Amino acid sequence: MRPKVALVTLGCKVNFSETEALADNFQRAGFALVEPHGEVTPDVYIVNTCTVTHVADRKSRQMLRRVKRANPQAVVVATGCYVYTSPGEVSGIPEVDLVVRKTDEERLVELVSERLNYELPYRPEPSRLLFAGGLAAPEAHPHTLDSYRTRAMVKIQDGCNAGCAFCIVPTARGGPQSVSIREVVEGVRQKAAAGFQEVVLTGVHLGKYRAPSPDGALEARPVRLKALLEAVLNEVDLPRLRITSLEPQDYDPTLLELWQRDRRLSRHFHLALQAGSDATLVRMRRGYNLERYARIVEQIRRELPDASITTDVIVGFPGETDQEAAETLAFARQMGYAKMHVFPYSPRAGTSAATMPNQVPEPIKKERGEKLRLLSDELSRSWRERFVGEVRPVLWESSENTADSMVWSGLTDNYIRVYASSEEPLHNRVTPTRLVRLAGQGDAEGMWGEVTE
Repeated sequence: MRPKVALVTLGCKVNFSETEALADNFQRAGFALVEPHGEVTPDVYIVNTCTVTHVADRKSRQMLRRVKRANPQAVVVATGCYVYTSPGEVSGIPEVDLVVRKTDEERLVELVSERLNYELPYRPEPSRLLFAGGLAAPEAHPHTLDSYRTRAMVKIQDGCNAGCAFCIVPTARGGPQSVSIREVVEGVRQKAAAGFQEVVLTGVHLGKYRAPSPDGALEARPVRLKALLEAVLNEVDLPRLRITSLEPQDYDPTLLELWQRDRRLSRHFHLALQAGSDATLVRMRRGYNLERYARIVEQIRRELPDASITTDVIVGFPGETDQEAAETLAFARQMGYAKMHVFPYSPRAGTSAATMPNQVPEPIKKERGEKLRLLSDELSRSWRERFVGEVRPVLWESSENTADSMVWSGLTDNYIRVYASSEEPLHNRVTPTRLVRLAGQGDAEGMWGEVTE
């Protein structure tokens, strides 16, 4: 009998991309994929953990305990960033049966099989260090679209050496490493062949992408992100291609030439700000100032006026004064974001910010964060109002039955959440849709639309 495995993901899109690759690896090795909280009881839970904040650590511990309580007979496996930074701590959780550290992640399927005494149908080769290529198997059996998303993730890069004062990621994932162009193109091609309408290229720091040569070394003139995108667009027939995020310090102004030439590139840029005060950015060691950041936003607005720009902001970084917080609020308003992801600063042991003087009290962080979230709601409403009456392509992802009709939910090419009533099967289809009115009040809400096809 095929063992049943359920995968649970916490954290960022990089983690989701790794989970998708793990799902492929397990299925190719003969495992049956099941939902973590579905009707079928898993034999194994793989929990891909996160450690970006102390809250992420806590959520990871809670999830590990929760799945064991749900099925005490199952094998609970912990992997991911929380394991990479705190393996001893995770090993001490009684509900965890197997801890897979970064040095062993390439053998995760094999380790789980050994734990279950399950004989693999073939001896797997080690997975690529970035989970890019999956297991070498005689025949691929991609998981069904309903198992995960209509948008597939392909991880092209891992690790970071930017040295931001608050960030634990370099400890968890090490320095920058990139997947070869050939492997990325093949990964995207496989996703397109499996029926996905959109592929998202993910990485810890996409601006540090440097295509390695076949022997793993960097070329004398390493190929960067722009050339990778060109290769994917030229070689794969795919309706929509998206990148997850860009860092201002590595931004290439010539990138937008690709967006102007090819509508398949989603018109959405996640450009991390972190702070709207030059003094705060210096303490954070971010490597750019507000003038440079504003120039990037101005270029995007000028050359791609319908592109959405979203961002991350940290409130309460050590030493942040009332004046600096006010500067961040004012700068965010000036940028006119489609959405802001606001996080309170969380000290991480081993980072320089954790020992900085003038740590900001939690009540002040909460107050500053609430002001930014209210601003995010306001800016999001203004952004969405611009598109009332426009027709945009929407990739439909899921549906929900209501008292009156079936309501579908999807995303436009510029990352606006859209809802539409339709009895037609829209799942995993891209259709022209007229945006007719706003939905809800907050920045997490989208727009109501009417399918025009």
